[in-house]
Amino acid sequence: MNIFEFALDFEKEQKEFYRKAARESKNKYLKKIFNDLAEEEKKHEEIVEQLLQEKNVDHIESDILPRAKEGFEKIATTRSKEKVIPEEQVDVYKRAREMESESYTFYQTRAEETELPFVRRAFESLANEEKKHETIMNNLVEFVDRPNTWLDDAEWFHLEDY
Repeated sequence: MNIFEFALDFEKEQKEFYRKAARESKNKYLKKIFNDLAEEEKKHEEIVEQLLQEKNVDHIESDILPRAKEGFEKIATTRSKEKVIPEEQVDVYKRAREMESESYTFYQTRAEETELPFVRRAFESLANEEKKHETIMNNLVEFVDRPNTWLDDAEWFHLEDY
């Protein structure tokens, strides 16, 4: 299996992971974030397909971070039962964060290894996009898990000044 086929496999896996997470989410804003992430992974899949066919890829950068931020803001300000994100899902979000981290490392490493400039640029851009997804998932984990870990932190370094 070459690197493009390997990349296609994990892009498809991530896309399906996010689609499943969206289907299972009861929060409409979180559902949208997951659907947006699934669409991003679908775009990555299409980009890798183009690279596999030795086609040059132009625009890769997305606006996923501001869209996700908007979703988090809506979740935080909603005053209904829909606001609650189930704590038992935190392991799912942590797994997604790990997948994104692995994707970032994969693309970054392959970008450094390739001798083809157009593949290097595309893989560096894909790595940056995966880092954005990792940031989203990291924020989601913190958002959901914070009540569980806040008091456990011996340093209490995260206390805000008022």
